[in-house]
Amino acid sequence: MTDGISQEDLKEFYNKGVLAFEKKNYDYAIEIFSQILLSQYDHLEARHYLHLSLKNKAGARASSSIAKAVNTASRVFFMLPVEAMLKKSNVSGALEGLEKILAKNPNDTEVLKKIAAIFYKNNLIANALENLEEAKAIDPKNAGILKTLGGIYLKKEDYKNAKANYETALKINPNDTEVLKSLKNLDALGTIQREFNQ
Repeated sequence: MTDGISQEDLKEFYNKGVLAFEKKNYDYAIEIFSQILLSQYDHLEARHYLHLSLKNKAGARASSSIAKAVNTASRVFFMLPVEAMLKKSNVSGALEGLEKILAKNPNDTEVLKKIAAIFYKNNLIANALENLEEAKAIDPKNAGILKTLGGIYLKKEDYKNAKANYETALKINPNDTEVLKSLKNLDALGTIQREFNQ
C-alpha cells in the first residue's frame, strides 16, 4: 500500500491514521501505521501512534497469570525469526516481527526494550528513547529500563534526565554499583562544567 510512496503522500496517509485514532477506529489506525512503518521503519510518530492504537484496542483488560505465561512463551517463539533477521541486518523485517509480537501484548516491555535496542544500535536515538520511555510508563519500577534510559540520556548530554533515571533506579536497587558509579560520574561532569563556565 505504501511502496514507492512520496513523502507528501506519506504525510497524508499519516494524517488519516491520526484521524482514525482520534475517532477510536483503532483497527484502521493500526493498519495505516503498520503500512507506514513498512515503508519507513524509523517513522517515529507512526510507531508512537501504532503503539497507542494497540494499547487502546486492547483496553485495560487485566492479564491473568496464564495470559502472562502464554504471552511470554509466544514472545520467545516469535523472537527466533526476529533474531535471524537481525543477524542478516534486516532491520525493517526485525522491527515488523517485533510489532507483531507487540500486537498480541501491547504492554510487553521486553519487546519495547528490544525495539529500542535496535534503534539505538542504528543510531536512531530519539526512536530508542521513545520506546524506552513507553516501557518505563508501563513498568516504572524496572531498574533495567531506568539504567538504560540514564545511559542514553547521558550520551545525549541530557544530564538532568540521566540523573533522574539513575536516581529512580537507585531507589529501587540501592546496591547497584553501576548506577552509583554513573551518578558519581554525572556529579563530576557537573563540577567540571561549572568550573569551565566560570
